[in-house]
Amino acid sequence: MGRERAGILFDLDGVLINSEEAHYEATRRAFQELGLPELPEQLYRTVMLGRPDREAIATALVALAVPLGWLERVLQQKVLIYRDLLTSGAVELLPDGIATVEAALTAGYPVAVVTGSLADEARWALQAAGLAGRIAVVVTAEDVEHGKPHPEPYLVGCQRLSVAPQRSIAVEDSPAGITAGRAAGLRVVAVARYPLSALVQADQVVTELTWEALATLLEAGD
Repeated sequence: MGRERAGILFDLDGVLINSEEAHYEATRRAFQELGLPELPEQLYRTVMLGRPDREAIATALVALAVPLGWLERVLQQKVLIYRDLLTSGAVELLPDGIATVEAALTAGYPVAVVTGSLADEARWALQAAGLAGRIAVVVTAEDVEHGKPHPEPYLVGCQRLSVAPQRSIAVEDSPAGITAGRAAGLRVVAVARYPLSALVQADQVVTELTWEALATLLEAGD
């Protein structure tokens, strides 16, 4: 039965591309260009990392005592700056993540990307990675009402792939993503791109993503 199939659902930022510095820089500059308080990097990493832009920026505005009426202007400015950074090569591709997606596709598994990025941002990134048009399902911030750490993004991804969450794997790099994947019933492989104690909530933590790591976990669930 189709719903009993296993799928592999990859986060984008930190798994296939290294864009967190560009996201922070774009958001910081958006705050600066709009005359708002400086956005500290520690605040970004503590309350914004791995969350959809709208939720993350709203949280930062509250933390900095800025009225939420600024939210749409910050979002729009951030998207423009991030697009410039992306097209100028400021976003690094992560070869181990891209190679693992290629291996999953070759092995015949249904593959999705589940990201808190906006659809335009995800499209630009997948084009840069050479994966545009090759991944059946891409779930972005605009496809869900609740972003990570809520399980909705992964539940939507599994539904669109017609795979069973309990047989599928989420590949993540952030605590919010791990929480989302596990809450949706998936097993989670976390890539430790930088030290984060919260990654231990994942079913498996690796320092470099490989197809062998995913295959082992898939076999364990059969």
